[in-house]
Amino acid sequence: MIAKRVALAGALLLLSITPSISQLRRPMTCTEEASVRLDAATSEEAKPQPRKARTFSVVSSGGLLTVISAGRSDYYECQPASPRLNERTPRNAIKCQNGVYFLLIDLNRMNFVEAQLNPEERQEVKVSYGTCRTL
Repeated sequence: MIAKRVALAGALLLLSITPSISQLRRPMTCTEEASVRLDAATSEEAKPQPRKARTFSVVSSGGLLTVISAGRSDYYECQPASPRLNERTPRNAIKCQNGVYFLLIDLNRMNFVEAQLNPEERQEVKVSYGTCRTL
């Protein structure tokens, strides 16, 4: 009897932590609220350079996240973001990666953070954040 209750509690906890499959299958539109690029070419110290915000669409299918922006499709591999003991990672979030692009989407608050990190091109380091909404 106790083992069944513990198993049920564990299953409910697991369901509350992992992103809802239905949330991931619905297309979303995301809009950047802020985007900053570090431009190391102008001086020895990198200075933040504001960039024009963009809007992009996000669709999940077949284990991949498709990001559609300006007529171009990029494919990301995703997994649930699992919080560590000392981190404040959202409990219902996915983290995705595509080469030098990293994307974290909080499915509870519908917020995202995106980073572009390219060690070969230091002037292509960019961080942006914004909100998403389901269609």
